[in-house]
Amino acid sequence: MKLSGIAASPGFASGPTFRFEREEIPVREYSIAPGEVEAELARFHAALDKSRRDLVAIRDGIAAELGEHDARIYDAHLLILDDPDLIGTVEKGVREMLLFPGFVFRAYMSRVAAALEQLEDEYLRERRADIVDCERRVLRELLGKGRNELEGLVSPAVIVAHDLGPSEVAMLPRERVLAFVLEVGGRTSHGAIVARGRGIPAVVSVRDALLHAKTGDTATVDGFEGLVEINPDEARRSEFDARAERLRRKVAALEALQAAPCETLDGRAVELGANLEQPEDVEAAVKAGAQSVGLFRTEFFYMNRVDLPGEEEQYLAYRRVTEAMQGRPVLFRTMDLGGDKVASYLGMTHETNPFLGLRGIRLALSSPEMFRAQIRAIYRASAHGRVRMMFPMVSSVDELTRALTLRDEALEGLRRDGKPFDPQVETGIMIETPSAVWMADALAKHSQFFSVGSNDLIQYTLAMDRDNERLSHLYEPLDPAVLRSIRHTVDAGHAERRWVGVCGEMASDPQNAVLLLGLGVDELSVPPPDLPRVKLAIRSVRYEAAREIAGEALRCTSAAQVRRLVRQRVDSLLPSVLVYERQGDGGPAGREA
Repeated sequence: MKLSGIAASPGFASGPTFRFEREEIPVREYSIAPGEVEAELARFHAALDKSRRDLVAIRDGIAAELGEHDARIYDAHLLILDDPDLIGTVEKGVREMLLFPGFVFRAYMSRVAAALEQLEDEYLRERRADIVDCERRVLRELLGKGRNELEGLVSPAVIVAHDLGPSEVAMLPRERVLAFVLEVGGRTSHGAIVARGRGIPAVVSVRDALLHAKTGDTATVDGFEGLVEINPDEARRSEFDARAERLRRKVAALEALQAAPCETLDGRAVELGANLEQPEDVEAAVKAGAQSVGLFRTEFFYMNRVDLPGEEEQYLAYRRVTEAMQGRPVLFRTMDLGGDKVASYLGMTHETNPFLGLRGIRLALSSPEMFRAQIRAIYRASAHGRVRMMFPMVSSVDELTRALTLRDEALEGLRRDGKPFDPQVETGIMIETPSAVWMADALAKHSQFFSVGSNDLIQYTLAMDRDNERLSHLYEPLDPAVLRSIRHTVDAGHAERRWVGVCGEMASDPQNAVLLLGLGVDELSVPPPDLPRVKLAIRSVRYEAAREIAGEALRCTSAAQVRRLVRQRVDSLLPSVLVYERQGDGGPAGREA
């Protein structure tokens, strides 16, 4: 049985399956006697305390295994358990309504989870799993249900389950987990993030996975392509294992490329940068050979907290990143927040569609003091290295000129305060909307560079939600409309002598990178693990060949035609290590790297 889902954590695995069906924790609504109130509340608080201690232990374990960055996931769980509103609601329900505390607790957590489930933003929607994870942990303690529901996993296996909470993924014995396959979830869930950190291949959102797998079956898991096969025949199993082994050897060979320049066979240089989300990520980027930071997302400052970050706090973090890059450019994107993400302390109301609402530069312009504080922090960091600054979601010249006015006001304030900064910081914008594409000639007169945010540009150009599982087949980076939008942006930027980069996921695919090179893109920014593969792709082709292929792609009328073109023309130019072997492709067709 072949199943498909979302590729949440890369890697291959094959082996016996372990079907995990979590025991439901029934919580009945019943009344307690007035004389039992204090004892019941003491039991509830004891369950909270035990849950906190367990989470701290899990956090410490993840910090030791993966680092402080990933360990912070569990800080959010601790904040949930310390939520004064949660504790107050339970105490009130027990004292005033004489209800069993477990019932009040579950009702509260269910309301929060249901509210998160309704959000458009995938990141926040995935936080529902954190709520459910905390709920189970406390209820198990309160009801004496024990803790290890995966104790039946005694030998290496592919876990097939409806879902797994972040703390459950953290506690999985690595030596006994080949991979996991879940019926729900997304790439941005904390469970998926921890799986990637622990090197556990994972495919999520696999519909009816439990229906087709039982413990003791055999499964193959492709965490690159999001494919699962239950009980493949021996030939298919051998083919899968051979393919996985070839990939492991080839990935190891790429490490030698880290210090090599990123340029084509005929000498055209492409700046290859890294996409980062935390200051702690810089080391991995440098180690992978990044020439720059092509996208530093600053949203982490605004998440999982109850107040705004101050200028000094931001400055110290931006300075740390800038200094770590030792003179190589660092491009800071100003806050790309949607209404939902900051509602708790900005007093913003829920929006029906936050992706088309008050987000990105629109939110920044509506909160000038918050925006000026961030600009000041970024410019102060420029005194310690080479800094660039970029505004997200700009859709008109008016928005850009208003942002530049606020920038100039912030710089005037820095001068008055005697704070050092580099006045030559390059300031550019992200191209993410069709309006920005078709106004690129006018925007280029006010912007020093463009960076195409391909993730949003694709979904806005094709009018589809990229996180909607039912529409995922429509999310197509190679759609001719997307390629023509990028080419138009490049032409408009170059006409004003502006450089144009691409920082979305599209750039991290080696085949796509060759197309982008042919479209005239000057800079690519990708996650650190993808840097060697993209560099090798650029170093394997001639610029003129890439231009010729891109020209043919622009004349195609469907994504299917472009994909065929890429497989026929681009794949033949690349070493086999970069030519993705899809299931059924057999052995490598090209030359070895």
